[in-house]
Amino acid sequence: MIIKYNINIFILIKYFILIVMILVFSSCTINNRHNKYCYSNGCNYSVKWKKFFSYNRDILDIINNDKYIIIAKCNGVIQVIDINYGKKIWSKNFFYCIHHKLLNNLKLIKIYFINDKIYLFTNKAEIYTINVNYGILMWYTTTVMPITSELLLVNHLLIIYSNNIIQAINENNGITKWITSIYSNTTLSYNIITPVAFFGIVVIFSNNGIISAISLDQGNIIWQRYIAITKNKLINMICNQVKPIILNNIIYSININNNLIALDLYSGRILWFVKIYVISNLLYYSNHIYCIDSQYNLISINIFNGDIIWLQKKINLCHTTIFLMYKNYLIIGNSYGFIYIFNILKNNVVCYIKTKNSSINKILLIKKNNFLVLFNNQIINIIINFKY
Repeated sequence: MIIKYNINIFILIKYFILIVMILVFSSCTINNRHNKYCYSNGCNYSVKWKKFFSYNRDILDIINNDKYIIIAKCNGVIQVIDINYGKKIWSKNFFYCIHHKLLNNLKLIKIYFINDKIYLFTNKAEIYTINVNYGILMWYTTTVMPITSELLLVNHLLIIYSNNIIQAINENNGITKWITSIYSNTTLSYNIITPVAFFGIVVIFSNNGIISAISLDQGNIIWQRYIAITKNKLINMICNQVKPIILNNIIYSININNNLIALDLYSGRILWFVKIYVISNLLYYSNHIYCIDSQYNLISINIFNGDIIWLQKKINLCHTTIFLMYKNYLIIGNSYGFIYIFNILKNNVVCYIKTKNSSINKILLIKKNNFLVLFNNQIINIIINFKY
C-alpha cells in the first residue's frame, strides 16, 4: 500500500512537471512568436508587433510620439502609423496638395513632430504644418532660405537658421515675428547649426566658431564672439553636428576638434575643456555627461570640472549606430544587430539583445520601457524590462 502510494505520488509529480513545461512552452510561444528572430543573454523583453518596410533612400526620416509613427519620404509623402498596433492611419502627398502637381525638383529635407503637429521643410524654403490626427494642412509659408539648422520650438515660436539668418515664426499661423542676420564664415564645411534656448535666450553655434546669444522676445543680439583658447588656434570652435546641452547657465558642447567644452551661457567664457575626441552625441544624467571617444571607450565626465570619472572598455562600440539614455540606462545599438543595456550606476552591461537583422538604424522611445527599433527592412515595437 505504501509502495503504491509512493508510485502514485511519483506519477503525480511527473504529470505536474509535464503540465508546467507545457504551460511555460505555450507562454514562450505566445510571447515570443515575434521574438524568434531575437535572442538575449538575460534581457527580459517582449515584442508587441513588427512591420516590414523598406528603409531606403526615398525615406527621409522616421519619427514618433507615444501615439503615432511618422514615415516621411523625400517626395513629400507622409505616412502615419498607429504605434500600438502597427496599422496605417493615413497617407498623403502634401506636395501635390499644395502645388496640384508633382515637381521633380521639390524635395523634403527635414521633418519634425512636435505637439501633434508635423513640420515639413523643403529645399525650396517652404514649411508645411500638418495636424497629425486628421492629416489636414494647417498652414503653409516660405522662409528666407531653406533651413540648415535643427528646428527649435520655444514659447510658441519656431526658431529657424538658414544662410546666416535666424527667423522666428509663430507656430499657430506661420507669421514671422522677427528676422535677425548674424555673421558667419561660409568657407568652412560645417552647415548644421544647432540652436538651443534657455531662459529667453537663443544660442546659435555658427559654422566658423562664432556663438551668438539672441533675445527670444525681440530677436536682437545680446552678445556674439569667437570662442578661442589662443588668437591663433580656435580650439573650441563648436562642432554643430552634435546638439549642445545647457544646464544651470552652462553650455556643454563639442568643439571643431571634437573635444568636450563647457562655456558660460551669458558671457561665452570658457570654464573647462577635455582633450578627448568625441564621436557620439552627448547624454546627461545626474551631474555627468556620457559620450564615446575615438578609441571606442564609453566615458563618464563630471559636469562641474570636466574630470573623467570612469572609462569603460568592455563593450564593443566600434560600429555603434545608436547611443541614447533611458533613466539610468544607456541603450547602445550597433551595425551587427546588438542592443546593449548599460546600467551607469553599476558601470556595467546588464544584458543585451541580439536580433537576426543587420544594422540598427534607429531606436525611438515611445513611453516608459517601450521602444521602436528600426532596421533596414522592418520596424519592431519592443518592451524591455529594466529591473536589473
